[in-house]
This record gives sequence, C-alpha cells and structure tokens, in this order.
Amino acid sequence: MNKFQARIEMAGYGDLVVLPHLEFEVSGGELLVLLGPNGAGKTTSLRALVGSADAVQRTIRLDGRDLSGLSAWELARSGLAFVPDGARCFSNATVEENLRGAFEALRPRGAHAERQRLFELVFDLFPILRERLGQLAGSMSGGQRQMLAVARGLMIEPKVLVLDEPSAGLAPKLVEELFEALGRIKATSGCAIVMAEQNFAAAMSIADTCLVLDEGHVALAGPIAEVRHNERLRVAYLGM
Repeated sequence: MNKFQARIEMAGYGDLVVLPHLEFEVSGGELLVLLGPNGAGKTTSLRALVGSADAVQRTIRLDGRDLSGLSAWELARSGLAFVPDGARCFSNATVEENLRGAFEALRPRGAHAERQRLFELVFDLFPILRERLGQLAGSMSGGQRQMLAVARGLMIEPKVLVLDEPSAGLAPKLVEELFEALGRIKATSGCAIVMAEQNFAAAMSIADTCLVLDEGHVALAGPIAEVRHNERLRVAYLGM
C-alpha cells in the first residue's frame, strides 16, 4: 500500500522558524510536489521530514507504522530514501561503487542476484549509468550525477522516495530525461514520491497533487490540475 503521512510543526534552524505547519499524505504510485519560489520553505520541509532540520514536532507514518522517532539511517532501513539537492554522490568512487555501496549499506549480506536485479532496474531508467559504470562520479556531468543520486536512492528499493529540487541546474534536455524517468518510477515501482521543485512545468507533467508554499505557509493544496489553471496563484506564487 505504501501510504505515507507526515505532519511537521515549527520547523527551522535554531531560533529561526521557517515552516510553521505542514501536513500531507501520499500513497504508493502517487507523486506529491511542493512548489514555490526560493525561500518558500520547500527544502526545510523535506529536511525536517528526514530529521536534518529542527522541528518542534515531527510525525511521520508509513502504512500506519510510526517512524517519527527514527534517525535518517533508521528511516532508510524502514524504506524511506532521501535524495538531497545538489546531485550528491561519492565523487571519488565509481558509478558502480556508488550503487553497490547504497545497496550494501542496508543489506551487507544481500544476494548477488538481488543486487543485479536492482542494477538492471536503474540501468533501464538511466542507460548512461551502465555506460559509465567504471567512471568516477566526480568526473560526470551535473545531470549524470543527478541521475546517479536518484539511482542510489532506488538501490534500497524504497517505499517512499523523497527528492529535493532534482532539476536544479540542469539543462532542459536533461530535465526532460530525468522527469521521464521519475514518471516511470511512479508508475512502476509502487513507491510514494514526495518532491520539492521549482520547475512548475516539469513537475506538472508527472505530479498528482501539490502543495504551493509561500514564506513557509501553504497557499494552495490540491490536484495539480487546479494549480495549472489558477492564473492568480500561478502569477503570485510560481512566477508564471
């Protein structure tokens, strides 16, 4: 089922409260996108979700199981994969080592056949990774590193995939390729996806529901089609 529910209260950094309140739920096979301009609170929302930003209260549940007190490491073991912004991976390790490391971090005794199955899954989504298997991640382009970062998250076979600004800094063609792959992940993996994004057009192509944030507050919540046709909100909050 992979039903993921979250509630965040008073999130921020030290005494600075960026996000007073945020609450949402998303099910397997669905993508919820957080939209809004820079400084709206999107990244803080996701960081609070996984425990890397302060929050007075964090309540998260997956299929009814309370994960609220778990660390980032324990969340990964429970099936939540977080892909932060900046195409982060181990620059001095090869593509294969990055993927293998993500798998073995949670399943050190995982079967070779299982690892290969997941390798083939990510290679099908991102063929360039198969071609660059022996290449150091740090020598790849930004778009290729972003694909590797998403692939690393998929190597734990998540029930929930959390993505922070996956299109940031990418050329339009790479954004198109990345979001086509994210659409396929949503359709075939059964995992619930939560994504923060500034590229409204790209997000609109694959998202089911959205939350539009404005200075830490939810300005609009609902199906993506409602935002697509709401001219006032598009101009005021999305700069379109």
